[in-house]
Amino acid sequence: MDRRQGIISSIIRIAVRGGYTTICADESLSYSFDLILRNEDNIIVIKVMNNVGLLTEEGSKTLMAVSRFLDAHPLIVALSNRDERIEDGVVYSRYSLPIISPQTFVSYLREGEEPNVRAGPGGFYVEIDSEKLKRIREQRSLSLGEIASAIGTTRRTVLMYQSGMSASIDIALKMEEFLGEQIMEYVSFLWNVEMEEVTTGFRKMREFERLVNKEITRTGFSVYPIRRSIVNFLMEDSESSFLGGIEEEMARVERKVEHLSELSKFSDKDGVLVVKREIEKPNRYKIPIISYSELEQFRDKDELKEVIKERMNS
Repeated sequence: MDRRQGIISSIIRIAVRGGYTTICADESLSYSFDLILRNEDNIIVIKVMNNVGLLTEEGSKTLMAVSRFLDAHPLIVALSNRDERIEDGVVYSRYSLPIISPQTFVSYLREGEEPNVRAGPGGFYVEIDSEKLKRIREQRSLSLGEIASAIGTTRRTVLMYQSGMSASIDIALKMEEFLGEQIMEYVSFLWNVEMEEVTTGFRKMREFERLVNKEITRTGFSVYPIRRSIVNFLMEDSESSFLGGIEEEMARVERKVEHLSELSKFSDKDGVLVVKREIEKPNRYKIPIISYSELEQFRDKDELKEVIKERMNS
């Protein structure tokens, strides 16, 4: 077992103990994510990487799209960024995605412990609880100059910290030592995905995938392509949304239906599979199957939704 698979196994084991339900993506099918964790409060879609420096913009967009569609938080758990180790207790970012070390995530799963350091240009920074700093200063009648002198900075800088400016770790630690109280705030890595961050198309899409996405878009759905994943596209309108699968090889249909069914049940999202030729749906799964020739005949999204509904209940 390589290190990456070892991290995935450890996360699953610890998450289950912590009350999460988990789904692990099929290694041969999934490029966009490896794990999804869910509890009463959050859904987290996770990509585990040895080297986050290899993350592409396309990969980040797919992780964002899946996360937004599931009302989930995207997360990269990584060991390094090229030649630099991902430090424990620090939140990094790349392509607007949060990145943390395996140990940082394990600490969160076990104890609910969040990091309080973020990586930024030129080093590591922390957020100061500006209201607490102001309250302590007023309660103890400390001047800006007294604090500035104790931590080796200027009155103006202390005033900026009190107004919400980030601080270096060294400065924050000096301030906490001088005040005798914790003033560093935690940095959440559970980020939300905005709509504009997921709109994308893929040049490397296979021809059949391209045709399917084009036809679904024609019916009136908004479509978000996902490459090399359990899910191959996400489609939605103002009333409904679906996890979509695409399969050309008839011999792989049952396996694809199985994974889509598992993800659909886990996420409470309906699924649909588009195949190249008509095929009978495996009886034990509730994922509707639509052939490409049928897809070409639908006049609009309402007609497509009606067929999906009928086959879901059959």
